[in-house]
Amino acid sequence: MTGHRVDSLDTAFAPGVGARAEGATPVRAAHETPSTSAEPVRAQRTGLGRAVRIVRDAAIAVALMAMVPIALVVSRGDDIWGAGTPGASMRARLAHAELMRPFALTPDPSITPMQAGLALASMQAPPTHTDFTLRTFASRPAVSWRDATLSPSMFATATPDFYRGPSSKRILEAVAAGFAPEETTFLRTLATAPVWREFDVVARASAVDIIGGRFVTPFEPGIAVETMPILDVKAKEMGYAAVGRAAYHMSIGQRDSAEAVLRSIVSFGFALMDNGTTFMDEVVGNATIGIGRDALHRFYTITGDPRAGSTALAALPGSGIVIARPRRNGVYPPSDEVRARLLARAADPTVPRAERYELLQRLSASSCTNVPELLFGRRSDVTDALASARRDLARYPSEQALMDLLGATPRPRINLGTHGPLDLFAVSASTIAGTVLRNPRMATCARLTTGYPSLF
Repeated sequence: MTGHRVDSLDTAFAPGVGARAEGATPVRAAHETPSTSAEPVRAQRTGLGRAVRIVRDAAIAVALMAMVPIALVVSRGDDIWGAGTPGASMRARLAHAELMRPFALTPDPSITPMQAGLALASMQAPPTHTDFTLRTFASRPAVSWRDATLSPSMFATATPDFYRGPSSKRILEAVAAGFAPEETTFLRTLATAPVWREFDVVARASAVDIIGGRFVTPFEPGIAVETMPILDVKAKEMGYAAVGRAAYHMSIGQRDSAEAVLRSIVSFGFALMDNGTTFMDEVVGNATIGIGRDALHRFYTITGDPRAGSTALAALPGSGIVIARPRRNGVYPPSDEVRARLLARAADPTVPRAERYELLQRLSASSCTNVPELLFGRRSDVTDALASARRDLARYPSEQALMDLLGATPRPRINLGTHGPLDLFAVSASTIAGTVLRNPRMATCARLTTGYPSLF
């Protein structure tokens, strides 16, 4: 007998075999429901991956930004120091100034360096703004001639030129013709001005603590040597006025006093040159000596003194002060060559003190002249030079505090508002990279290399 085949898919027979009717019909398979315990694991993995990507992208961004100061140092590092030292013109002027040593006043050993420093500091008006803590004075010596009557008809043969008083170039010669009563009154006011007491203290001192007399030390944390206000005692005005002071003594027959006044100009200039800590101190001191040299030469000529023919009193040819920056094929010498020159002169005791301090400040920027020092800090030759100068060059605690500032990372004063967008981007990128990598040299070097091509 032929049996009938039962198809399990036949709906008519499905109930008979115990199958559910809907199970016999093909349906779309349902997705498996994920385990509730797997959801946090997958979310955690997703969050971790996102964090890794963020960190990776940030690291790449910082690395790219770090390439900015590296590229600046590679391309402009050799220009940071220029030729490194003053040119032949300035050295010739300083050598000529040295010839005037015999014409300086005999030092008074009873005047301490701090007394002279305080006297010098009291002569200048305080800066309008500074981060440094300055010494305060109950009063400052009056510069009387600035407020004295000076009409256009006075000193017809010595018309005022460089300051508010009779010309230092012609007032000594005017003595022979005599002065009108109002001219004598002006000269007496000038010659007896209270400020000359402080001027003479500085001029007669064996040494001057310029830094200690101006600032409260030790310096506060975060202070940068680049923001230290310059010494502004109007030294050239004092020199010009001192010639008028000498003319007054000549006019009343006090020739010895007149000569002493003129020699005090030379002494005051040497006080700045010998005790200064900046190149500007040296320049102003040299210029003040020049005022004294010219006045003494004319004084000795007028009085028939044979010292008028002294070689020391001869004027140095040329005018102005030139800082030579010799180039080779249009570029500065290699930084290694300049580095050696800076180190040698900074350690040379025959080099003026002010220049040595200035050179040490230049050396403190060595990290911006090559990539290894940019990344890892100064080489031992520079750190050793700074340490040696703190021991041998600095004479007082105030100068040791200054050396500590010189040894800190430079913080150049540059007005970035005058620069283009590329410079602003370079400094911003370098600052971010330096902050993240804890390398402040990156921001410093970006500012130096974009701010100006040469420090000296």
